[in-house]
Amino acid sequence: MLRSLRYYLIIPILFIGVDAVAQDTNLWNNWTTEEIADGVNWKSYHGENYFDSKQSINIIEVYMQSENLELSFAYHDSLLIKTSDFGAENGAVAAINGTFFDMNGGGSVVFFKLDGEVITPGAVSRRLYSESGGVGIDEDGAVSIIQRPEDGWLSYDGAPSILGSGPLLILSGEFRNQNSDAFNQNRHPRTAVGITKEQKLLLVTIDGRSSSAYGMSTPELAEFLAEKGAEYALNLDGGGSTTMWIAGGGVVNYPSGNGQYDHSGERPVANVLLLKHKN
Repeated sequence: MLRSLRYYLIIPILFIGVDAVAQDTNLWNNWTTEEIADGVNWKSYHGENYFDSKQSINIIEVYMQSENLELSFAYHDSLLIKTSDFGAENGAVAAINGTFFDMNGGGSVVFFKLDGEVITPGAVSRRLYSESGGVGIDEDGAVSIIQRPEDGWLSYDGAPSILGSGPLLILSGEFRNQNSDAFNQNRHPRTAVGITKEQKLLLVTIDGRSSSAYGMSTPELAEFLAEKGAEYALNLDGGGSTTMWIAGGGVVNYPSGNGQYDHSGERPVANVLLLKHKN
């Protein structure tokens, strides 16, 4: 079972309906797969006919029953750090960027709790961040995707560590309605996390803002994750933040921060999700 890591200090000298239908009938034959650790596969896809568009997709697929792996959050409350640096400095197997943050002052702008301590209570207005869910890690290290309670996260005691984000995409196998705004309905780079019926954890990046990778709307993202078996799924921070890093491979997606379709456009962020071997 995946277990949470405890608090990481990163020192400054150095982290429903869905209308679209998949069009590529050979989609699942176009993936490349590489085992990067025992129980961990990295899968990537580059093609031109998924949702009738060019797509670049990366997935870290984790067998959650593994006794050798653990998932956690790493963060800094005042500095912005690249996802790759968060991963490398903490000896991770892989890392993806986390939730929405203050690009000027650092720190999460949505709810974040670690080991029972509330790090940030979240923004007064969640309109811009669609904070309808979160990634939870309980005392035993079990990972879950949770719907934000109507009374707020402080009323929820089911997990000592929670990273709020949104929008919530899939809950108990059901698609969630998405707002009809540009954030949801336009195609952007996306980062997401999903959990399948077979208890696989999916860490996902979708590249975008390029003629080589168009990105996805949140309804398209939900449809894609459902096709990959997700019964629970949550959108994380995307756009220029979308980054996937793998030990020994570096940044494997195409971050859009530099406006180029390469691996060098990584944006510093405030928090990440880390996959690590247990100590």
